[in-house]
Amino acid sequence: MEEMNSKERVLFSLSHKEPDRVPLDYWAVPETTNQLLRHFNLRNESELLKKLNVDICYIKPKYTGKDFREEADGSIQQRLPDGTYKDIWGVRRKRIDWEKGSYLEVVESPLSEANDVQEIENHSWPGVESFDYEGFSKECRKYDNFALILTGDRITTRASIFKLAMYLRGMQNLLMDLSLNPQIAHSLIAQLLEFHLKHARRILELSASKIDIFMLGDDFGTENGPMLSLEMFRKFFKPGLKELIALGHKYGVKVMLHSCGGVREFIPDFVEIGLDILNPIQTRAKGMDPKGLKEDFGEDLSFHGSIDVQKTLPLGTQEEIREEIKARIEILGKGGGFILAPSHNLQPDIPLENIVTMYEAGRELGG
Repeated sequence: MEEMNSKERVLFSLSHKEPDRVPLDYWAVPETTNQLLRHFNLRNESELLKKLNVDICYIKPKYTGKDFREEADGSIQQRLPDGTYKDIWGVRRKRIDWEKGSYLEVVESPLSEANDVQEIENHSWPGVESFDYEGFSKECRKYDNFALILTGDRITTRASIFKLAMYLRGMQNLLMDLSLNPQIAHSLIAQLLEFHLKHARRILELSASKIDIFMLGDDFGTENGPMLSLEMFRKFFKPGLKELIALGHKYGVKVMLHSCGGVREFIPDFVEIGLDILNPIQTRAKGMDPKGLKEDFGEDLSFHGSIDVQKTLPLGTQEEIREEIKARIEILGKGGGFILAPSHNLQPDIPLENIVTMYEAGRELGG
């Protein structure tokens, strides 16, 4: 088969045909990216993606408002005098440092004390006026040969309903609301959905012809299965996901959902509402065996991810990594419908040689 460029390769695979090789994607925390840049003596992430033969770029509109700024992880935050950060939703976090990096941890959920729908509606909700949609459209032109995924950062602007509602209300409160205060849950979900539909629509109206995948991001699963019942998912979150997927399809764009953990019980519903791609395929979670997923859902759904970041990449030998990649390609890549990537962000505890091995093996074995 004639060699394809990255965009052609990804779209061919998503049409459930086998391309010239399995497409590759890159997910990593900033600390890991910086380690790899130093390792290869490269200047920026674009050079790193080319070095690793990655086929996909992630893009989002720049925030142009005055009250917040983008942090290194891409999240839109305001630094407060006490050293904490507040995001555009009003969620407050503090930075936690550890041996090899740092992350932001929620310390205050602004709607945790809300007792009725009025308090939800009166919250200071962000608008879509503070994003550079025109500039985003121009930015897309820089990546003509890459497949482009429209996204947002992990904690503020990626199209999320369940996870973002937990940040705003508090995890325990939200899960209790689903049973005890459904009117509060519905009101909160409606506010989040309204923002994401407006935000995505503004982007797609200008740039749909340049975008290949619209990424949604929610975590419905745990290691042992879904975080909430299928009944609760269908009542509160499935309708919003259906609207977001329909919006992407209206503009001719594939839609990918990120959901960690064991979500096999939800997959028939994902397929029913038109989802195209499921990420990240956390194979150690309950029900997420690649062979079963491909057999049961491979005709309707593409899979993104699956290379284990819990044990194989941080602790495995290079030969074990190659064996896992070979197995994933043989199972998930059969007949197309597979993008090879880590099962979550590459962390600084993963040896650099193992990361390099992953991408070299993906290119070598994926043809």
